[in-house]
Amino acid sequence: MKLLKQTAVVLGLTAAMLSGQALAIPVTVAGATVSFTFDSGLSGLFGTPTVVGDILSFTPTTYKAQAFNGSGFAAASQTFNIVVNAHSGYLLSAVNLTEDGDYYNIGAGSSVAVGGKLLVRDLEAPLLPAASGKIKTALPLTAVTSMADFQTTDWTSHTGVTIPAGWGGVDGIVNGVNVTIENILLANSISAGSAAFIEKKFAALAIVTAPVPEPQTYALFLAGLGLIGFAARRKSRAPT
Repeated sequence: MKLLKQTAVVLGLTAAMLSGQALAIPVTVAGATVSFTFDSGLSGLFGTPTVVGDILSFTPTTYKAQAFNGSGFAAASQTFNIVVNAHSGYLLSAVNLTEDGDYYNIGAGSSVAVGGKLLVRDLEAPLLPAASGKIKTALPLTAVTSMADFQTTDWTSHTGVTIPAGWGGVDGIVNGVNVTIENILLANSISAGSAAFIEKKFAALAIVTAPVPEPQTYALFLAGLGLIGFAARRKSRAPT
């Protein structure tokens, strides 16, 4: 049953994206405790996403940068916006991004790089500065291969954003955020006979949620703050 549900989500998203190439349409997909809304025609190099639990994942097949024989820099980039809303009874606490792929360098004049940012904005206060995390590989992309013993090397990247204190308006409960994934791949070949290639094969946006505290919990919390403030005032007024 779970497989059928996931397949239906993928087919529905694919149909919407194919029909929306000329006229993009908003697509909303429900996860376990959140929903994801995005423009069906703007996923570009990321491809068609799937949803499992509260994870929106992509398996791109054409997201790559390559440069050969001293041709200089080549770049592939994509920016994608997603609105994430918590289901009733939940709040958002963190947004995490995991990506991976592979690459190769042939010759001393070759190099590759991965970069970009994960940006998160509070929907209730969009003018506040975005919380951000840098997209950076876990290890340097310096492995070199050769035609005689050719192989690619895997790379991974992990970044995340914790929802800052002060977001969510008066009650401090963050129900919705705008998430921007900015991805850049670079390949550089500066000498004859050199080759550089890098590809993104997977990207997963994982949303961390928590149950909204019960009103009684809030009342106790506020009462505790009141007592702390009262005690502080008494201490400040006490004769020395």
